[in-house]
Amino acid sequence: MRNGLLSTAIAAIGLTGTLSIAAGPGDDPVAAADKAAFAALTKGDKAAANKWLDPDFNWVDSEGIMWYKDDAFRGGVKPLIALGEDVKVIEHKYGAKVVWIQWNQGNKYSAHFWVKRPAGWKLLHTTEIAAVPKRDFQTVEPTYDIPCNNPCKALPYKPISAGEKAALEEWQDQESGQARWEVRVADDLDQRPVNTYGGLARSKADRIAGMNKRKAANPNAPKQGAAPALWIRTWDFDDAVVMVSIQPTYGDKAYWSSRVLAVNPASGLWQMMESYHNYVLASPVMTATPNQPDLK
Repeated sequence: MRNGLLSTAIAAIGLTGTLSIAAGPGDDPVAAADKAAFAALTKGDKAAANKWLDPDFNWVDSEGIMWYKDDAFRGGVKPLIALGEDVKVIEHKYGAKVVWIQWNQGNKYSAHFWVKRPAGWKLLHTTEIAAVPKRDFQTVEPTYDIPCNNPCKALPYKPISAGEKAALEEWQDQESGQARWEVRVADDLDQRPVNTYGGLARSKADRIAGMNKRKAANPNAPKQGAAPALWIRTWDFDDAVVMVSIQPTYGDKAYWSSRVLAVNPASGLWQMMESYHNYVLASPVMTATPNQPDLK
């Protein structure tokens, strides 16, 4: 779990066969690089940080603002969390080329997406969330069905590589309904998304129970498709893909999604392994309209 209980995570791995591995912060070179990179970013030391930053490095801060590498230094952006004794660190490895590390300090969460390039391990993406218990604005519930056209049928992105195609097909299948979500989201007990509003998500089993309870309480509620994607970028590392997208939520604010989609070695099935929903604080509440065009 994201509380850093190594024994629980290892037990989950043994039961499910997923590739997610929890490790201590000093157990391997990627963890050491992670500490060095964020120490340099905290100091604003561009020369030291650049040793670790990927050419495509991008950073979503806790306000939901996307920064690219040069702009982050130009804007003096600093990490939300500075590594200290009260910071809980977990590390998950996906295949041979993707490592996902999370730092957690109270209500603050930071996910670091490391990837293996020919020149070594590089920090590709980081997203930071300062979680709050609830929204300070009014959301809107739809009064009509909203079909899942985007992302289920169409996406604003053209996958090129085999890994990109497989990962995006996984995600489209996952978003098509609860039954497919249950198949495509990893069972690993440590796979729990973080959301700006609410923080750490409940376990997969608890989330499924909540979905079923809501459906039973209001079986005639309008059907609402998954949040569409307006912009997507993926990076393919064979059996793992890093994906960043911006998604407006029906009746809510837009958010950045930062995900790892990877092959479950036990089943060979592509699944969503990690997911952060970092809301854009400056976003208005987004609304949908009925009779949307059918996207082919």
